[in-house]
Amino acid sequence: MRKFVLPLIFVLAGTCFVTYSFLDTFVIPKNVRKVNLDNNIDDFFNRQSSSSQAPSNTNSQPNSGISMPTSSEAPINKIEYYEDLTNEQIEALFTSEVVFKEREHYSSPNIYIDITTHRDESDKTTYYVGDIRLKDLKYLKTALAHDTFGENVNERTSDMCKRKKGILAINGDYYGAQEAGYVVRNGTTLRSSKSKMKGGTHPRSNPEDLAIYADGSFEVFNENERNLDEITAKGAWQVFSFGPGLVEEGEIAVSQQEEVDVALAGGRNQRTVIGLIAPLHYCFVATDGRSSESEGFSLYEMAQIMKDLHCYYAYNLDGGGSSTMYFDDGSGNANGMGHLINKPVQTDSRGRGTGAIQQREISDIVYIGEE
Repeated sequence: MRKFVLPLIFVLAGTCFVTYSFLDTFVIPKNVRKVNLDNNIDDFFNRQSSSSQAPSNTNSQPNSGISMPTSSEAPINKIEYYEDLTNEQIEALFTSEVVFKEREHYSSPNIYIDITTHRDESDKTTYYVGDIRLKDLKYLKTALAHDTFGENVNERTSDMCKRKKGILAINGDYYGAQEAGYVVRNGTTLRSSKSKMKGGTHPRSNPEDLAIYADGSFEVFNENERNLDEITAKGAWQVFSFGPGLVEEGEIAVSQQEEVDVALAGGRNQRTVIGLIAPLHYCFVATDGRSSESEGFSLYEMAQIMKDLHCYYAYNLDGGGSSTMYFDDGSGNANGMGHLINKPVQTDSRGRGTGAIQQREISDIVYIGEE
């Protein structure tokens, strides 16, 4: 009997260690604090307005606190952003009263959203495009699970969107699954530590972050090469840490072989991407995958789609089972008007698609909302 005691002790100790490591990494909340990201929005744009000079060929948008160009005017820094509508046609997209059509359209004096469903050229994957035009950048916001910053604090995309009375929401970068990496949300710096990994192929080893600036522009940068103070000094409204950048300055920025290290074998996955067509003209894209109806996309295939959508910049957010797009009427009420746009398929313990369509609880969302 004694000869079994020592092995049993090692087995129990190993089991306890593995269980604790799993709970510590994925379950137990850490470094937690309540954060209200909505209180300082106007102050942020007022500070940006007072510290910068607006381009002379821009119009001041209502309530923004900063002069912003419309999508069809001369672009910021003389960048040739794509636009196929005139000023009058753009203005006609906005409506004097809220217009909400389930599953496809929302418009108001400040926000225009149109959602379309597509199949790729090989007819293997379905993806969804939210075409977004804003009168003011402050309507492009982020929210944290349970209004709490920290690791392993999670909530469903739909629940965060409803609570914030959002209209269209996608999952963010799942910052809470990492203990380091830049995090700026609604102009508030929440984490300024660099990724601890150096080299290798893991997405946090050479992290490409996305900054959305107060003038509505995007920048993709390597976190290991830039200090966050430099980014916030330029007026960072949001900073996300996942990546990589898919389209930069109008050109595809990934190779056909490149892939997020944690993606399923074969590289075809559900994706969530945010794109800049022009300042105040954005797109949210979510794809299906891991099912017989939809295979999913590689990073390069996703980049090609974003380029075809005329994105000047496009950035890969968390994907796989996290990939979620949710559309609501903006009331925040559980009135049957809100619904999932895509079909987020979860995986089993072996990393294979189970066919179960349900939302994964995540740490943060990007959303469009007026409240």
